[in-house]
Amino acid sequence: MSTEPITSPELQKNRLLRLTIDHYRTETCSEKDIYKWGYAVHWSPSSMRGAAKALNASLGDRWVIRDHDMWAEFWFRDMAALAAAASDPEFQKLQEAEGPYASKIHIEASLGWVEQYVADGKVVNVTPDGKPDFLSFEEMSAPPL
Repeated sequence: MSTEPITSPELQKNRLLRLTIDHYRTETCSEKDIYKWGYAVHWSPSSMRGAAKALNASLGDRWVIRDHDMWAEFWFRDMAALAAAASDPEFQKLQEAEGPYASKIHIEASLGWVEQYVADGKVVNVTPDGKPDFLSFEEMSAPPL
């Protein structure tokens, strides 16, 4: 018997999924070059990682400071939408262009959901008394279909 939560595709459409891909640059690519080439929205140059490490040390070294150079996020409602984007010819061209910049050896990824409170300039997923109005934890944490 499966212990994984089960939910319907209709309920899962209410969940905003986020796939984060963390990239390291190739050994021959400078931080400046990957920044000039890059398409990511989020950057993490060594100067920022150093500042985070110093802050962490002052707080007792409880954090693991991630050392990747950049990351990209993909937001979608279901795995079919992600699969469609990944198979899009333009997206595949973009991945081919990464060659001299982004390392293919060590790529990290995480998949989760976003609890969205504003969409199209309007407050969403909040009850009239100001409480979050999301699916249950069991429904939200069910593996994507």
